[in-house]
Amino acid sequence: MRVILALVVPLGAALLQVSLAPLLAIGDVHPRLTVLVAASWAVAAGAREAVWWAFIGGLASDLLSGGPLGAMPIATLPAVAAVGLGAPARPAGVVAGTVAVTVATLVAALLYVGVLALAGQPLPSITVLAAAALGGAAYTGALALVAYPLLRMVRRITERQGAFGS
Repeated sequence: MRVILALVVPLGAALLQVSLAPLLAIGDVHPRLTVLVAASWAVAAGAREAVWWAFIGGLASDLLSGGPLGAMPIATLPAVAAVGLGAPARPAGVVAGTVAVTVATLVAALLYVGVLALAGQPLPSITVLAAAALGGAAYTGALALVAYPLLRMVRRITERQGAFGS
């Protein structure tokens, strides 16, 4: 069951990222749905499974958006792994989980900008980038108030069926 989740949820988030997120934008600020699901899963279930979610969702986002291939997974993996490494046997509460997802989103956004800069992609001003990163993290954090508890519940339901790769 978790293998199916590791494919369906990140791929669904990537599809929504390129189709729905632009419609939900507030100025240059939009939620980062692939980071939302991967970081939420990291806090709920740990880094081991969540890095696959980040990789699959990030790669799908790059393929669907036309961005530099591999940029999103490179930016997302460290942030998701970091919040997942400290995941206790019992998932964090909603507030702590939401804060972790928000921080992971901000780190992933900043790393993404760095990857784009290294790839030679044209970038807007630092002010615009900072506002988009902070706003996107806040927006994604607000969505984590719903997504994280939902994925925490999914973790409990699927816990008996074994972890990814087992």
